[in-house]
Amino acid sequence: MLKAKKVSTLGLIITAIIVAEALIFMPSSSIKESNPSQTVLPASDANLSIEGFHAVNLNQEGRKETIDAEEAELYQEKGFALLKKVEARIFGQGDDVIHIKGQEGKYYLDKKDIEFFGDIIATSENQGYQLKTNTLKYLDMEKLLSTDDPVWIAGPNPHNPSLEVTGVGLRANTKTEQFSILKEVRSRKHDVGAPSIDIDSDTVDVYSKKNEALFKDNVVVIQKEMNLFTDNFLINYNSRNKAIDKAKAYNQVKIVQGTRIATCQKAFLLNREQKMVLTGNPKVIQGNDTVTGKIVIFFMGENKILFDEAVGEIKGIGEENMKDFK
Repeated sequence: MLKAKKVSTLGLIITAIIVAEALIFMPSSSIKESNPSQTVLPASDANLSIEGFHAVNLNQEGRKETIDAEEAELYQEKGFALLKKVEARIFGQGDDVIHIKGQEGKYYLDKKDIEFFGDIIATSENQGYQLKTNTLKYLDMEKLLSTDDPVWIAGPNPHNPSLEVTGVGLRANTKTEQFSILKEVRSRKHDVGAPSIDIDSDTVDVYSKKNEALFKDNVVVIQKEMNLFTDNFLINYNSRNKAIDKAKAYNQVKIVQGTRIATCQKAFLLNREQKMVLTGNPKVIQGNDTVTGKIVIFFMGENKILFDEAVGEIKGIGEENMKDFK
């Protein structure tokens, strides 16, 4: 139902409706930063009040993306509509559909960009992961989702997740399936057949197409009694169940396990085998004893260490598996 506000003639109402519909299907461009408080405008300034707002946009692949809201106030001269109880349906890479819900929204009619405000939940229909935050911006042409607020990500079953990540700030490209959390990253991963692993870092970049995630700067990795400190921690997870197969720490690595301290340039975690292969001048200190070698292997489940390729299985565990790392 359309209700006219601040309109003097029936002809003006019809004209406003036609212009609004035309704007909804115009090509998109970029969006400027806006503050949620700036979206609160006097209802009397709106050209139209709409109950049951619905817009359909064709994306670059010709697929229909939709925006729905319980109510909308159309500000025709300003080029946007303010929405209440808004829900959007957009496409990611391939056939993945992303559903985004928010208490309020701001829809840019000529650009097809959207800003969401309040209790936001974004869900990947195909992958099952869920994002929660308080503000979220979607740029249609660039296919970018972003926020500077705290974020919570969990999946693939958000009610019983094997992965849970929190942080501050998000930049995500729905086309390339690449996203970054900008600050204060805290993550916990539960995998069948391996102990849970906690990873904290300043930032993280996730490359979904490669099944990789790179934790950067002030990285702390905790798994059972093992504490690992490094500048970079690259994990590789499999596409079937997103379990961590292997990981690499590099650019100065320190490992603390009970009274044992090890340092090296690179450390390779074979997660399901529970083995850590150290290369790049590895050194192990325990009490008054210091041992160095070319390759050191920690057998984490057995609390055992092997040194150098003189041990027959070191090549198989270390070099053969390490060739897949960058």
